Amino acid sequence: MDTEPYEIIIAGGGLVGGALACGLARAGLRVAVIEAVPAEHSGQPSFDERHTALAPSSRYVLDAWGLWRPVRPGLTPIRHIHVSEQGGWGFVHFDAEEEGVDALGWLLANREMGATLAQRLAADERITLISPAQVQTVEQGSDQVRVTTSGGDGEQRLRGRLLVAADGAHSRTRTLTELPVRSRDYHQSAVITTLTPTCHHQGWAFERFTREGPLALLPIAEGRCALVWSLPPERAEAYRSGNETAFLAALQQAFGYRLGPFRDCGPRSIYPLVERHTPSPYTGRVLLLGNAAHTLHPVAGQGLNLALRDAATLAELVATSHAGGGDPGAEPLLKAYVRRRSEDLWRTRLFTNSLVGGFASAHPLLRLARSGALATLQRCPPIRRALLCTGAGRVGPLATAACRPPDSGESAQ
Repeated sequence: MDTEPYEIIIAGGGLVGGALACGLARAGLRVAVIEAVPAEHSGQPSFDERHTALAPSSRYVLDAWGLWRPVRPGLTPIRHIHVSEQGGWGFVHFDAEEEGVDALGWLLANREMGATLAQRLAADERITLISPAQVQTVEQGSDQVRVTTSGGDGEQRLRGRLLVAADGAHSRTRTLTELPVRSRDYHQSAVITTLTPTCHHQGWAFERFTREGPLALLPIAEGRCALVWSLPPERAEAYRSGNETAFLAALQQAFGYRLGPFRDCGPRSIYPLVERHTPSPYTGRVLLLGNAAHTLHPVAGQGLNLALRDAATLAELVATSHAGGGDPGAEPLLKAYVRRRSEDLWRTRLFTNSLVGGFASAHPLLRLARSGALATLQRCPPIRRALLCTGAGRVGPLATAACRPPDSGESAQ
């Protein structure tokens, strides 16, 4: 039997889908969220032990949707960003105080955001959480979309005006609706772990381009650091399964001693790195969002921040349509969404891939040129500030929620 109709059905209740559901519910819409893995399950991929760097635009979105204040105790602010290349002499330093802001970004454990989202999804009466469950079929009509799910409570049939697929890079919904996706293998895997340096990080984040791939060392709680090191797949696998002492020695050689010797590290995980992009993110009344629509290299940490800006634009368009009695799944609205998000998506992909490609060659002359470019950038505040704006998500037309400072006016640590 069909349920009562929803305005929006979301496939995927992770960081992007869950946050979008909270934003839509806050605007008064009735939302169903279909999630394959319960939030409290140890295998929930969105709420694991990884850490995410949140840009200012993400802070504003989460604040507008009532999700910032609950996670504030777990945030670690980024006060400085240092960009360099192994073996090079040039560098760039971004400083929050010089920019007149409290922080350039914030680090948050995925499990902490997951706990906040799980609580909100369960408590909000405008949100129906169906978990564990998977989308089995999608049937589109002229004025609605029907979704059949199977899971712990058996089969359910849902009706809605729009189905948002936020079910990850290997989106089942994308496959069912036969939306094409273009892929490019970076021929790298990311080694992800946490570690303890001898010296406290003091809010410094480091982006270090090593001979094997980009290395990000990010400040987290208790003076520890989160590591994301992109490497050739065979090297990443060797570091994941090798002993800790050898791994830390290799890391020390690549990073240097800015934080002193590394003392220990947590469990190491690896993730193959593939860029994915959908030429058109929607068909009929189905729209792809987050990793289902696009995945990026982790250099500069743009993935989730880009997805939250996508979600904020969609929520704004849908809320405006709903307030006027419009159809949130109508093609003009989806076309407007694609049009408004195209510049940010294009520039963010270009920014990310330029960093990956620009530091890929080990040719001595190119390495010399890169050092010169970094040194020039350090001496040119206007260009440095423009680069920082790109990394902070201030690109192209943005939703109001993504560019408005929090109403409270309070510092986020």
